[in-house]
Amino acid sequence: MRSREPSVAIHRHGLPIMPSLLRRTSGTLIVLLIVWSICPAAFVPSPATASARAGIGNVVTYTFEKGDSLPAIAEQFGVSLRALRRANGLVNNRVIPGTVLTIPTTPDAISPWIAPKIDPQPTDGKVIYVSLSKQRLWAYDGDQLVFDFLVSTGLPTEEYPNRDTKPGVFRIKTKLPEARANLWNLDMPYWMGIYDAGNIENGIHAMPSRNGRLVNWRVGSRGSFGCVVLNIPDAAKLYRWAPLGTLVVIRP
Repeated sequence: MRSREPSVAIHRHGLPIMPSLLRRTSGTLIVLLIVWSICPAAFVPSPATASARAGIGNVVTYTFEKGDSLPAIAEQFGVSLRALRRANGLVNNRVIPGTVLTIPTTPDAISPWIAPKIDPQPTDGKVIYVSLSKQRLWAYDGDQLVFDFLVSTGLPTEEYPNRDTKPGVFRIKTKLPEARANLWNLDMPYWMGIYDAGNIENGIHAMPSRNGRLVNWRVGSRGSFGCVVLNIPDAAKLYRWAPLGTLVVIRP
């Protein structure tokens, strides 16, 4: 984790904020989200009313029917109600049956739990995919695989139970050749920040070092405080390949 204070380039470990299913008020929705996170193919909108979600940039639509509600549709597609209204020019939740709604697919509108449904498409450009369950990272340019690397993501412990890596759809928003973790006396090469966790920033970086000596654990298994950690040669390749703004999809 890297401090987000603008005048200080410090990377320090902290507690990432995990999405909580307890915030959902609908019992049915909780069940759907749990099933979705385990088996994404088990939750697919009806083909009669919604277009299939394929890529990040693809247009997704939904035909509003009698008995539907805008908040329920926002929850079904894993987007915020505000983003859904904004995408359709609505000032409130009133929708006439038969209206074809556009479902927003920008990263700021997408719920973390929609990440499992996003697959690489030719029009998507550069996208980095991370699997928490497989501890792997794939980098695509459109639908062409460029890199396939082992990673090490967050490892919750008894002392730090919430330090897992957060699933979701993000963008690379900061890049530093090396970030310094003063709290842990660590140097983090090839830093690429992807999301905020309180007053810190989690990102992708190479295996750290302390006083010039590599601090090494097994890449391919969980071990970080929330960041996505790669072997140094792999991190260097990814750092040079991925510009600021590159999409990062982290899947459960």
